[in-house]
Amino acid sequence: MFFPCICFKKKIVSHMDEYMFFPNQTRNMELLTEFKVDAELRKVVVESSLHHPTHLLPTGTCILVEGVLKQVPVPGKHVVRLEVEKILHVGKVEQEKYPLSQKKLPMDFLRKFSYFRPRTTTVASVTRIRSALTFANHTFFQNNSFLYVQLPTITTTDSEGFSEKFHVTTLAGKGKRVEPTEDKEPDGLSLETVKAAITEKSNLVKELERSESNREALVTAVQDLKKTNELALQLEAREKSKSKSRKDKVIPGNFFPQETYLTVSGQLHLETYACALGNVYSCGPRFRADKIESAKHAAEMWMVEVEIAFAELKDAMNCADDLVKFLSKWVLEHCMDDMKFVQKRIDKNSIHRLESIISCSFEKVSYTTAIEILEKATNQKSPHLKKLKFGAALTDDHLSYLADTIFKKPVIVCNYPKETKPFNVRLNDDGKTVAAFDVVLPKGGVVISGSQKEERLDVLMTRMREMGLPREQYEWYLEIQRHGIVKHSGFSLAFDRFVLFTTGLTDIKDVIPFPRSFGKVSN
Repeated sequence: MFFPCICFKKKIVSHMDEYMFFPNQTRNMELLTEFKVDAELRKVVVESSLHHPTHLLPTGTCILVEGVLKQVPVPGKHVVRLEVEKILHVGKVEQEKYPLSQKKLPMDFLRKFSYFRPRTTTVASVTRIRSALTFANHTFFQNNSFLYVQLPTITTTDSEGFSEKFHVTTLAGKGKRVEPTEDKEPDGLSLETVKAAITEKSNLVKELERSESNREALVTAVQDLKKTNELALQLEAREKSKSKSRKDKVIPGNFFPQETYLTVSGQLHLETYACALGNVYSCGPRFRADKIESAKHAAEMWMVEVEIAFAELKDAMNCADDLVKFLSKWVLEHCMDDMKFVQKRIDKNSIHRLESIISCSFEKVSYTTAIEILEKATNQKSPHLKKLKFGAALTDDHLSYLADTIFKKPVIVCNYPKETKPFNVRLNDDGKTVAAFDVVLPKGGVVISGSQKEERLDVLMTRMREMGLPREQYEWYLEIQRHGIVKHSGFSLAFDRFVLFTTGLTDIKDVIPFPRSFGKVSN
């Protein structure tokens, strides 16, 4: 607390993005500015004798000053002020070329200048909230005895089995990509054709054995069948060899000898540590090459991934529930100044929404129940929603409708059809659904997706065959299923989406420091 009799030296560094210039009757000129420190509005006073005002006034100017900090005798808009005694640095701007010289610039315009965006009040508040949420994530998991694991950005595995991936190569611009030469099957035969021939010839041998009329024809048929079986074995060996070399689809000289990608998810890698060390988590960028334009999607997004050993689906859902409430409470306790700004300038319901998240219980519904609710909605109140039948994937519109309109609070949708989820999600007893869930927040959409992982090797391999996944690509993952596997469950928090939900902004590219999206990357 400051008293009129107390003053001290203070250095201040700031950008002159919101500075105002006023004439003064007792002095020639003064330069006044406002900024927030510990929720108190303060004024910086610079006498014109210290520096020419025209060098300090332009928006974007950076100054470092030293002076005496005093309490204002009659508090009004300002509680304290800094009377500048020395100017240590002035970072000038070219006002005509500075893109932020105008006030109230739209967010889509600011995206073109991501290197200047942190100087705006909105992005500065978003950045502080994002920083606090990052720390809160680590605090939550460290307080609950989770180990932090750094996962690779470059991988050879598609963790979901159906993702659009970014390929990694050092050969770009060094010549045309060349596929390796593959040996052709002898006489143009395929393995499927030979297997069909084996079936026919086996039937012929059985017929000749039953008739016992032509022993010579039977001997010939048996020899022919034997040769065909040998040919099938050769083709199978060839297919296996080609399958093993499927990853080597780049010309020699590439940094990695096999196909590599930017990771879509670190969940598979994280499972290996959960099965060895217990509860683990990781934070990092994840990449998707989906060619879509969406306000809630970017090509590079940060994810918080969690895996819990000896856990079933309900355990992962409870942990996700606790995490969302912890993060919401943390923001209100540590970022209230910025949240008041968000409430005033961006979303008037932002603080109330976080408070309601903390106090309410999350609604849990199965996919089947959700389909029934949405079917009634499409027929009655919301004809704009796409009609659904069992097995269809729920869109963001469908899930948001459940949280925003039906329940008006967070919703956890669980037990999805197996066709809509990755291959390693545990198959339920009905054989149709899997142990997966999504956490949907009002005005925030899906922020968490999770599942219980399949620990039964035979079921896992069946799911891989159903999805047509190359076994050799996942052989390392199958190894952990063979040796000392434990039940485990986990989830992924779309961190950028949670920041978007917290700040009330409408486009995810406005909460990511340097966003990358389809067709857009500038620096």
